[in-house]
Amino acid sequence: MSYKAVAKSTKGYKIKWGKGIFPEYGNLSGPDVSQKRINRAKTIVKLILEQEENKITKAFQTFARKKFYNQNVNVKVDILGAIDMVENTTLHTDDEGIYGESDGVQIWISSVKMSNEALIGTILHESLHNICTINDKDICEKDEHSIMVSLGEVLDY
Repeated sequence: MSYKAVAKSTKGYKIKWGKGIFPEYGNLSGPDVSQKRINRAKTIVKLILEQEENKITKAFQTFARKKFYNQNVNVKVDILGAIDMVENTTLHTDDEGIYGESDGVQIWISSVKMSNEALIGTILHESLHNICTINDKDICEKDEHSIMVSLGEVLDY
């Protein structure tokens, strides 16, 4: 089943999808984030990563070809690592200044008020950090954000 169909059939989820793999954020506020809400969102995000693996990999490769024009580039994208990070997503109650953060192994989501779209988007966003190397080197956060925008993430805040 597609991730959009799963999201549609998930209790309380009425997700509007953007042109890429990210949901449209619309209203960012919603109920307080709980581990139960995170677990529901994790199912959808893992499906996005699995079903859109080619699109995600292509976005990183396209970025690398543009950044290193006329050079040989070796791009490695670890989708399984991203899925593992999603699996290791937990509630973080100590920081209300950010929605989420990751370290390449785990994702922490703040226990703030957040819509389902924002929750899915935040977990997806964090899962795309630290999953790609170009010529065996990590890419910087700014470049990762540029790739996320190419995948349809729209950050207005």
